[in-house]
Amino acid sequence: MNSFTLDNTINSRSDLGLRITEPPFIPASKRIIESINVDGREGTLTIRKGWEDISFNMKAALIGTNIPGRWRTALPKLLNAKTIYFSNDNGVYFQIKYAEAGALERRLSSLYEFSLSFTCAPFRYMRNVEMVTMTASGSITNPGTVYSLPKITVYGTGSRTLTVNGKPIILNILSGSLTLDSELKECFYGSVAQNQNMNGDFPVFNVGSNTVTLDTGITKIEIEPRWRYI
Repeated sequence: MNSFTLDNTINSRSDLGLRITEPPFIPASKRIIESINVDGREGTLTIRKGWEDISFNMKAALIGTNIPGRWRTALPKLLNAKTIYFSNDNGVYFQIKYAEAGALERRLSSLYEFSLSFTCAPFRYMRNVEMVTMTASGSITNPGTVYSLPKITVYGTGSRTLTVNGKPIILNILSGSLTLDSELKECFYGSVAQNQNMNGDFPVFNVGSNTVTLDTGITKIEIEPRWRYI
């Protein structure tokens, strides 16, 4: 691993001048499990409550001249980034929840080092996934290893039903389209919330094949699938 990339555009080595001196150990996704002792039950009652965030640390160095100034330039880009991926595994990225940086410490006359820590969403997301457009009912295959929470824009007018894996979602489409964001649990048109015009659960794509049924009057749907891995 010799570099990482922030927000798909900022390379730590070529754009920020950083050298990774201690690469991160990135753990696997981990479930949140609650175990409850129940009288008369053999073993505990196990409740799967969700997934833990992924956290990892690394160290990076700046080499050369004007190091404090270069550090001040790099710091806001590191702390404000939304995504990160690494050169040794550039097929996936992580969604950053927040980042922290340690103090700049002098190691040699022209080398300074500092620590970085990132707290990310629980899964690895596939990079460079193309939008999926459907103009008729069919199926879509989730190639990841965990369910995905897609963003789907539905085009049409009036009261229409989109059905995903047998679960109907009734939409009152007033302006030509509605967007369902399963990650945010929001329905909207443009930047205007439209949850009142949606009835049903936000769609989920399970691992493997998923059926998608377009009601008469839905001209097409556009899917940002958000495939991901444990």
